[in-house]
Amino acid sequence: MMNVNLRWLQWLCRAGLVTMVMLSPQLVAQTTAVAPAKTMPDVVPDTAPIPAHVKQRILDHMKQTDLQRLHGWPGIVFYCPVEEAKSDAIKTVCSRINAEVGSMMAASNIKFQVAKNAFDLHFLPHMTGRLLLVVDILATGPESPAAALSASVQALAHYAHAVNWSSELHPLQEAGDGRSPLEVPQHVNAVLWESELIVAGTGGLSPLEDAVYKGVHERIAAFLAEFVKVNPK
Repeated sequence: MMNVNLRWLQWLCRAGLVTMVMLSPQLVAQTTAVAPAKTMPDVVPDTAPIPAHVKQRILDHMKQTDLQRLHGWPGIVFYCPVEEAKSDAIKTVCSRINAEVGSMMAASNIKFQVAKNAFDLHFLPHMTGRLLLVVDILATGPESPAAALSASVQALAHYAHAVNWSSELHPLQEAGDGRSPLEVPQHVNAVLWESELIVAGTGGLSPLEDAVYKGVHERIAAFLAEFVKVNPK
């Protein structure tokens, strides 16, 4: 019985539940409370600044990756709405841009077509495999207390049979053919490059037209410079 008790005390000791003290040839066990769990210090986030040269390397890598997306396209389909412009200001700006974009493309030795309407916008990239360069301009209405024109210049890649391969991770839908919508080929336009601007004032839209025209013209020139950089002739 003594041996059993001794082993039991030894086990409790190893478990940290009992402190054993040799007072004599006999062992005396003194029970103690379990030590409270150690509190971990608060986790301090790493706030060390990223060195400038590391930031620059990251930015250079991102820029190079963006440029590579423009590589290999056989030409450009350009669109800035005139026939379907929703205001006279938009029509004026796009008319000026359309009159000059041909010479800009030719100077860069880029094959191009100018889409005249929404049908061309969707039909030409599908038939030619060319990159879309779209100018989208929005204008405030006559009831607005202030006037503003916003414009975006986007390079869009048209994919006629795009599917999301991550659909394999999703359960099948109760659809007609039993496939997830992510697995069904779609017509999509992927944004490969974009730049935006907005001009505002209080004297109506007409005084803003020239500033928007210049801003769009600069952005088209900037895009063409990058396009030519990765597609040299």
